Amino acid sequence: MDTTTKEITVFLYTVEEIMKKGGPDLSDYDYLLETSESLMNSEIGLSDSNRLFEIIKPILTEDCVVGFSYLKPHGYTGDFEIIDRMYQKWKSPNSDKYHKWDLFFHSLHSVRAVRNRKQYLVNELNSLTSRIEKPTVLDLASGPCTDLYEFFIQNPHSKAHIDCLDMDEKAIEYGSGVCDNYIDSISFINRNAFRYRPDKEYDLIWSAGLFDYFTDKLFIRLLSNMYKLLAENGKLIIGNFSNYNPSRGAMELFGQWYLHHRSENELIDLAVKGGIPRDKINVFSEDIGVNLFLHLEK
Repeated sequence: MDTTTKEITVFLYTVEEIMKKGGPDLSDYDYLLETSESLMNSEIGLSDSNRLFEIIKPILTEDCVVGFSYLKPHGYTGDFEIIDRMYQKWKSPNSDKYHKWDLFFHSLHSVRAVRNRKQYLVNELNSLTSRIEKPTVLDLASGPCTDLYEFFIQNPHSKAHIDCLDMDEKAIEYGSGVCDNYIDSISFINRNAFRYRPDKEYDLIWSAGLFDYFTDKLFIRLLSNMYKLLAENGKLIIGNFSNYNPSRGAMELFGQWYLHHRSENELIDLAVKGGIPRDKINVFSEDIGVNLFLHLEK
């Protein structure tokens, strides 16, 4: 038995034991994260993936946040509902069955980074509205709009107007419900971002979690399209998961959540290929360094 085969065997046995006790304890977290990462790098085979599926099948339900991520009930990864569950640190009402798995999920670096980008947008909007009285903003793949709700709660008299673009009609419905008290400040647009042709320019275009689902070719294409929509001195901010993501293996093995992770230099290179002058490009990150933000100024 080679080293990888042995590691997989031990991993599957350990997950099975964790399932028997109702989910991982805090003391199990490091093992699950580190071994998931190791197995991801060694490309776990189909038969072992199927075995893992059978072991964790009892938690693959929408009543468990791990199961929700795995099942993708809205048809795609990173949908508005799973993102809002991350924002809210949602836990199943069936706590005895799924509570430990929910806690494990919310502890993941990737999930913590998603929560951090909510505040990142609020900070950017605060900065924008301190400079421009009536800014226009485009939120690409706007999802649950909890971040916008929090901004307007903190800034009820803001004159910012935000266009929320999402190709999922259910996301539009959900987001408009979340922000129903601020509907005069928000327009909801159900459209594919690649086909969006507005009759206005934007002071800020924000995309929290869309581009890291794209190949480089599609990334460059949409980046270039969006950059053209910026007003003078406008800013395009694109979120993308970094190569530094200690929970990547767990995301992929337990949540079937796959992204194009990119480094700072890779993001800069894509922007340059999209026709953006190098002196207009910067890259920042949220607090734990897992989610990068590509800043492009007009």
